Amino acid sequence: MNEQRTSGGACKVKKPISAAASRKIFIITFLAWPVLHWFVFYFLTNINSILMAFQRTVPGTNIVEWTTYNFENIFIEGFGGGEALLKEATINTLTFFAFGFFVLQPLNIIVGYFFYKKMPAYKVFRFMFYLPAIIPTMVMATLFKYIIAAESSGLLASVFSYFGAKLPNLIGSSEYAMKTMLFYNLWTGLTSFLLTSNAMKRVPVEIIESAQIDGVKPMRELVSILVPLVWPIIAVSIITSVLSIFTSSGPILIFTKGEYGTYTIAYWLFEKVLTVTNLEYAAAAGLFFTVLGFPILAFTKWLTRKVEDVEY
Repeated sequence: MNEQRTSGGACKVKKPISAAASRKIFIITFLAWPVLHWFVFYFLTNINSILMAFQRTVPGTNIVEWTTYNFENIFIEGFGGGEALLKEATINTLTFFAFGFFVLQPLNIIVGYFFYKKMPAYKVFRFMFYLPAIIPTMVMATLFKYIIAAESSGLLASVFSYFGAKLPNLIGSSEYAMKTMLFYNLWTGLTSFLLTSNAMKRVPVEIIESAQIDGVKPMRELVSILVPLVWPIIAVSIITSVLSIFTSSGPILIFTKGEYGTYTIAYWLFEKVLTVTNLEYAAAAGLFFTVLGFPILAFTKWLTRKVEDVEY
């Protein structure tokens, strides 16, 4: 009933909500929570972090002063030798980035090409390579720990023992820990090949057949034909990789907790915040590396745009 009787006995008709108004209410209600979440947990959090970077609590008091002391401390303590961990973390982070950029990126393109060419048993290998992406991180790390465990219960240790050799402690020694983390990144990092492989499938068959008639070899076909044609996909992958240059990190928290020379910037910041020893110093370091990454990202975007997009 859309009619309501007033005190005077007259009937007042209640207008129904129009479809357009209902649609607006639905959209606003649907977007309210994610917008609120972004505003509180991203915008306000980052603004507070930037302000904290320029603050310092005077030792022995509760007085907070505005200063650039935290940034000065990054150069004096962090890189000047006072706090060797930040220097080690920077070197390791750049090592992880270089490994991902110069090793994993080309490998994903090459593996994607092999799957595009449908090599023998490619479906089996595609499942094996993509398995780390669909298995939860903790499960994958636990499986990896079991495989490389130095104890007799470990899979590799059992194989070594069978041949009368002893497996070294791969994550419990400074000699092998970083190498093991890089190998784990290699094992779990070959997943974006599906993007390049699917992009290559959209290339017109006529182009590839014409190149094959002209006698183009597989490597030439990949470098001179397919890569330029799928460059937008590769460029996005490159930019995303550079975007995380100072947060590039292996599974340090799961495996070593920064021990045995495996500290990274991401884990160093995590530890600073976790122990709540100096949040202002951690905020300054985070802001410093963020600002440092901007020109690198801008240069990368400019460089990727030097390759002209090809329409087909």
